[in-house]
Amino acid sequence: MTVEAKRVAVIGAGPAGAIATDALAKEQTFSTIRVFDRRPIIGGTWVYTPHLPAGIPSLPILLSGKADATIPIPSSFPSETPKSEAINSHQLRFSDSAQHEHLHSNITPEIMSFTQEPFPSTLSERTLAKYGPGAQFRHREVIREWVEGIFLRGGYDKFLSLSTTVEKAEKHNGEWVLTLRKEGAGRDYWWQERFDALVVATGHYNVPWLPEVDGIVEYDKRWPGRVVHSKHFRNGEEYKGKKAIVVGGSVSAHEIVHEILPFAQHPVVASLRGDPIPSFGWAPFLHPHIELKKQISRLDAETGDIHFVDGSVIKGGVDHIVFATGYTFSFPFLPNVQERIQKAYRRLPGVYQHTFDILDPTLTFVGMLGGGFTFRVYEWQAVAVARHLAGRARALPPRSEQQAWEARRVALKGGGKAYYSIAPDYKEFFEFLREIAGDPEQGTTGRVLPKFNPEWLKTWAGMVTPKILGFEKSRREAEEAIEEAGGQVRAKL
Repeated sequence: MTVEAKRVAVIGAGPAGAIATDALAKEQTFSTIRVFDRRPIIGGTWVYTPHLPAGIPSLPILLSGKADATIPIPSSFPSETPKSEAINSHQLRFSDSAQHEHLHSNITPEIMSFTQEPFPSTLSERTLAKYGPGAQFRHREVIREWVEGIFLRGGYDKFLSLSTTVEKAEKHNGEWVLTLRKEGAGRDYWWQERFDALVVATGHYNVPWLPEVDGIVEYDKRWPGRVVHSKHFRNGEEYKGKKAIVVGGSVSAHEIVHEILPFAQHPVVASLRGDPIPSFGWAPFLHPHIELKKQISRLDAETGDIHFVDGSVIKGGVDHIVFATGYTFSFPFLPNVQERIQKAYRRLPGVYQHTFDILDPTLTFVGMLGGGFTFRVYEWQAVAVARHLAGRARALPPRSEQQAWEARRVALKGGGKAYYSIAPDYKEFFEFLREIAGDPEQGTTGRVLPKFNPEWLKTWAGMVTPKILGFEKSRREAEEAIEEAGGQVRAKL
């Protein structure tokens, strides 16, 4: 089915929304481009929200997969309603961002930034002190300002409606009808707008995912505040003198472990289900003040004891168990998609190549993947989507082939990160999107997608080296401090 949309809505003003908006604008064919974001400033998940008290409103509901539910909406428009917890609570709506005070990018700028929008060279004092003037890591606020700059330099701020939540997006008579809610002083303002196509760029770092550990619900009820998610981590100093376990083997887990190491009781326990993320290996966890444990098997609500699959137990429990275990997809404003998600395991079902809705070619997604080369891969998605919606792209394969692709992937990968990761097939995915997009229409300013550069893979392979060296340096310093302290004790004896 060929799509020739004229009115397009972009949902989300983060990195994916920014490049999607740019790609759409540069096609110079759409009469209406509108961008909606529920946060008050540009940046998406890179907007830091320390003023919003972090927490999980209901662990049982979260574990059941029924969190981030749809809300009641007015029966007529435009309309005004008083604010309420069900509609405006950041915890119930999962609108606080997954940012901590010292968060930095962990992908080198050469392959993280978009091809025409390089990252600024600004380095934080923390980065300079730790990695020196050639550091490749950028502070979260530098990233947010970079995203904002894409909107402002392109004049795309005129498309923006901030503090605006898309509460429902449904098809009626061939049009997408968006029900929108804007937060005002003490009131919510509701209205509807109509579009030919949607680009969903809301990200997948909103709703936390936690494993169903035996006894976790009872434990959380008996010991409120002990079970937390990495989304709600803000600062290592909050763990001063605390006994903590960090669950997970990926980037968030080892970042949090090292953020709290200077403050928490030693040892900090790192609980891993299996091996850590391959690109970093065990280096982040090999430290004299980190105790490695296997997967948690049971939480005892009566005693506070924490049991592990190898039979070991931490008696009396800890102050905090931080689950750095990732997120699940959630689109409550798209009822049909949300229903599909709730029947699948931690993936976005019914979507071809993580980008094109199989049943409705006017519904597209940018940024719903992982495994590396973010944000760069968003650019390839955005250009392919923009040309697809303009009717200028190479045709997608028949629906049956798209469904077969999804079935093969489920059989091979299951769900979770394995499903939506593009690793290790980076080149194949980039080139697929480039072929779909094709060249810009003559006479337009459409973005040109270069061929996948093999040098990017070399850069990708080497970019973890500075952090690994940093972990090794931290380990050596701790070992030397322990040895020195031991030597002093022996001298006194």
